[in-house]
Amino acid sequence: MEKLSVVEQRRRACLRSGDEDHTAVGKAYADYVRKSQKQAASRLDEIAMEQAYEQLLLQMEQESSRSDSVNGIRRSTAASRVHAGRLLGLRKQEEAMAAIDPDAFYVLHSRQILQDINDERDGRLVKVPYLQRAMKQISDSLSAGIPVYLVGHLGSGKTQLALEASQEQMQHRLRMSLLQKSLLAWRDAHPGASRSDELAWFCQVYPDIEKQVQNTPCHPYFISGSHNLTAQDMFAEKTLKLAHAGSTESYGEQLNALLNDFEQFLEANKERLDAMNPQQQMELMLAGWKTYSSMYINENSGFGTVVEKVEKEVLKALKEGKPIIIDEINTIAMPNLIALNDILQHHAGQSAYITGIGTVKIADGFCLIGTGNLSTGTVSYEGTNVLNPAFQSRFTTIAYNYVPQSTEGTLAQQKDPGQNELFRLVMEHLCNDDGSLDLPAPSLSVDALWRFTQLARMSQLIFEGRSSVSENGDVPVLNEAVLSIRSIIHVLDTWNFGEEMDLSMALWYGFLSSVTNNDDRNLLLSLAVRYGFFADNDGWHVPARSKGEAGLTLEDIRTAAYSHEIAPLEHLSRQDVVTLLFGKGPARKSLPEEFAGKIEIDEDVDMQAKDLMAQDGKIRDLEHGAAILDSLGMQK
Repeated sequence: MEKLSVVEQRRRACLRSGDEDHTAVGKAYADYVRKSQKQAASRLDEIAMEQAYEQLLLQMEQESSRSDSVNGIRRSTAASRVHAGRLLGLRKQEEAMAAIDPDAFYVLHSRQILQDINDERDGRLVKVPYLQRAMKQISDSLSAGIPVYLVGHLGSGKTQLALEASQEQMQHRLRMSLLQKSLLAWRDAHPGASRSDELAWFCQVYPDIEKQVQNTPCHPYFISGSHNLTAQDMFAEKTLKLAHAGSTESYGEQLNALLNDFEQFLEANKERLDAMNPQQQMELMLAGWKTYSSMYINENSGFGTVVEKVEKEVLKALKEGKPIIIDEINTIAMPNLIALNDILQHHAGQSAYITGIGTVKIADGFCLIGTGNLSTGTVSYEGTNVLNPAFQSRFTTIAYNYVPQSTEGTLAQQKDPGQNELFRLVMEHLCNDDGSLDLPAPSLSVDALWRFTQLARMSQLIFEGRSSVSENGDVPVLNEAVLSIRSIIHVLDTWNFGEEMDLSMALWYGFLSSVTNNDDRNLLLSLAVRYGFFADNDGWHVPARSKGEAGLTLEDIRTAAYSHEIAPLEHLSRQDVVTLLFGKGPARKSLPEEFAGKIEIDEDVDMQAKDLMAQDGKIRDLEHGAAILDSLGMQK
């Protein structure tokens, strides 16, 4: 009889190599796991579809409550609370499945990884929990008719978040509208149908409607803020236009009109013409025709300047019922922002007064998101202003900065790996399209990437003024440079899986060499050494520099000519990636009867990060008094 942990490790090794387990027990067990994962996926799909159904019913009840309200504010009702309760119950079902079923755990997180990879490839933000919480907060505020002010530090993704939140708001409105219209029509055609009948119908029509929503362009209006932006730039501006003063009719129509006028002239002067001989009549008619045609040409070929009013983005969004994003809103002069006041305190369906325009009805779907950089005592963004408190009070202010990440301990020591969202972003950026991962010397690479995310997060904490790394409690300062998401991706792309350089050299060329503030560069180098980069035994030496000294250069920190050995890429399966990013998951507590007497369920059947990466006994002594990190080796 084989232990389950041994059979499971063999199955995962086959996933990495692409081979099959040639033992009868191993092959049967792998088939069972595939079947169990398929069943878990089917049940998760059912839960997701029922969630979408209940979300529609909840939305319909909330909109009914809003329309019945005098001031357009939705109120909780008995019916809406029923649907909200069902949604909560469905979410708990999903969580419970992932907590007790190893196959549901894998399917759920495997899908998350694939969706994340797809989002990043398409230029969208990865939906880590920190982002999801911000998106929900934005959605709830906009749905309530309250504008949103997103503030945070550079490189956190505020503008992209505003764009995606606006697009999702537009898609959500379209989705709910199409579903509601279809549902009401179905109910009219099927009076007395049960909830299960309605849910079955919903499951059939939802995919087609969702496809229609995804294929419909949803583009919010966008304004880039600046100190020179005026109220006219937001609402409407007057401009001079060179206009044609003549007729807009075709040449044929104009010629017919000219002939009709000339015939009327001849008819009015018939008696005078009859008194003349034919020669005189012809000369007079020719002279009259030339005069008529010349006058007509002069009248219809003139040009002149006219004043034209051009509607700008905010006014268009108001009338069309679309979101408007004002990027860097805190760079706009306060007297110009005040022009938004009446709009900010009214909801869709109400009217707002705009100076120079008049009263405008706010169309359903209009919402406003402003973004701004957050200046602190150590970091100042030139050209930004502090918003008037009365003006800012009209917004829901949301602070959106960098994603969470542990700065202490090894990956194997993390109790909840899923909370290390920055590490997840880094690893998913490197993943293949199918969620697998190819790395040189995986044990060393994963360890280096883990420490890189810790370094990045520590730089972010210091940049935000939230961390102290010195023994005497002094708070270090980064004034201009930080390892933001943009910088992290640049370093990873420079590293390129170690094709030409290791991660230390990629960190230098991809980020540190471009830091122009000397104090920032020196501090970041010191931090990098603390997290195991630029080690002395690899030909580096980073001397300590005091504040105000010159910035260290590559020549200052290299003690030997640089050389790099290219390690072959080794394959990690998607199952391995799930384990690295989300932990081992629940243990498999039972097996079908067919495995009785063949597989023994032992205590620790599921692998975790430390099982993927066995200790190789080396201990890395991080310089400058920082923590000691364990070096992990790939288990063979």
